[in-house]
Amino acid sequence: MTEAAIERTLSEGVTVYERSVYAEGDSTFALINDADGQRRLYVEGSAPADFGGGRERGNGTVFPLTYENAMALADVFPWLEPTTAGPESAFGFGDRIGLATPGHVRAVRESDLVPVFAQQSIREMDRTGRSPEEVLATAIFGVFEEGYEDGFVADADHLMAREDVERTAGVGFTMFTCDPSEHVVADVDSMNEREVEDAFAAIDDGESILDRYAGATFEAETDGYTWSDVLSEFELKRAAVKYYEAIEFADEMYGWVEESVDGDFDFEVSVDETETPTTHLEHAFIASELDRRDIEATSVAPRFVGSLEKGIDYIGDLADFEEDLIGHVAIAETYGPYRLSLHSGSDKFSIYPFFDEYASDRQHVKTAGTSYLEAIRVVAENDPDLYREIHEFALERFDEDKATYHVNTDLSNVPNIDDLADDDLPTILDQDDGRQLLHITYGSVLSATDDGEFRFKDDLLATLREYEDDHYAFLADHLGHHVDLLTGEIAA
Repeated sequence: MTEAAIERTLSEGVTVYERSVYAEGDSTFALINDADGQRRLYVEGSAPADFGGGRERGNGTVFPLTYENAMALADVFPWLEPTTAGPESAFGFGDRIGLATPGHVRAVRESDLVPVFAQQSIREMDRTGRSPEEVLATAIFGVFEEGYEDGFVADADHLMAREDVERTAGVGFTMFTCDPSEHVVADVDSMNEREVEDAFAAIDDGESILDRYAGATFEAETDGYTWSDVLSEFELKRAAVKYYEAIEFADEMYGWVEESVDGDFDFEVSVDETETPTTHLEHAFIASELDRRDIEATSVAPRFVGSLEKGIDYIGDLADFEEDLIGHVAIAETYGPYRLSLHSGSDKFSIYPFFDEYASDRQHVKTAGTSYLEAIRVVAENDPDLYREIHEFALERFDEDKATYHVNTDLSNVPNIDDLADDDLPTILDQDDGRQLLHITYGSVLSATDDGEFRFKDDLLATLREYEDDHYAFLADHLGHHVDLLTGEIAA
């Protein structure tokens, strides 16, 4: 049965997504955009017993896009079940709104990168009023809409608590990113020698750490590059003060994941949220400790040199970054192997070619805010009045919302929208300070209410649904540019 045949059986104004039409047994399944602008699942023939909330329409039954129905659909089509990336290179597509997955599929469909279509932290879910069930369900239905059968990962990002591990594992997430930032002593690099000694003395396992590593030579090699360095006793103490409690926490969380997941999973250790970079010796120390504890990390996110601010390109010396990356790649290859993960990876176009050159086999780049910005671009292009309201509200919220971000945004560089014609509003999204203004305030915009009603969210979603083709095209183009640079399809 074709999409045209299904449309003829339904009411006027219904659109069937062509790639989602699948036959299984005596039934035909398809995702439809109903006359009221809402997506629904259409089943003609025998609907599985696990499907719920159905009502008869045309020659079949339509079902709401609930988490339960997503799981039931994945039982019918196992390629909808989230999988793991293992050692393969991956790309994370964060979707803070829940409508972006089809555009993300189009961005990655022709590449060899394993896509992470469900990627969101508990903090982001809280800010946007979403749940792990909703995040996973919208990804599954988006994959089904595009008929993408090559597999995808579901990443429970920036986990910091046992209950969040259990919650995300329980609904079907397959990757777990440990965020031990609260356990990293980030200011150790500014401590004097006496302060480091005192802090190290407070570590319970201090003597064992000295026995294992003091004076040890760490070596790593990859593709003609050889790195070697000796970890002096003082450098070891500083590294242990900075990271040992974080490693202990990662070990504890790994145990939580093992207890919560029945089957394979990906586990990432992220130590990127610090002011100072992770040195190569520190990385080797972390990797050695992960290995000693039998923590099978599939990816590690060090803090690279330079500045990786939200939603804009890399800030820093590119030669320094290249040298830093080469060393980290060698360590990841030698002590793992595992993938090197780049957080705040949105729009870091100038450094993607380095990942393609040195880490193409084991890279993992995470994005999220840039997809939200493309949604805002759709609004700026098609509903200028709504964009102006969002922009003014973002200005009001910026100072408070930026508290949890490391950015150097200068709002004086953001054009005054009263001076811009409607056609010029999208240019704000091509300017660094304007991008960060809108990026950082996403949670406030999506959660703001007025008399119990969402102030912007419902109108934003309605605009994205009305201009769905624009939304998908913008995402495919912008995120596709990320993918092409990371895979060497285009030059920088």
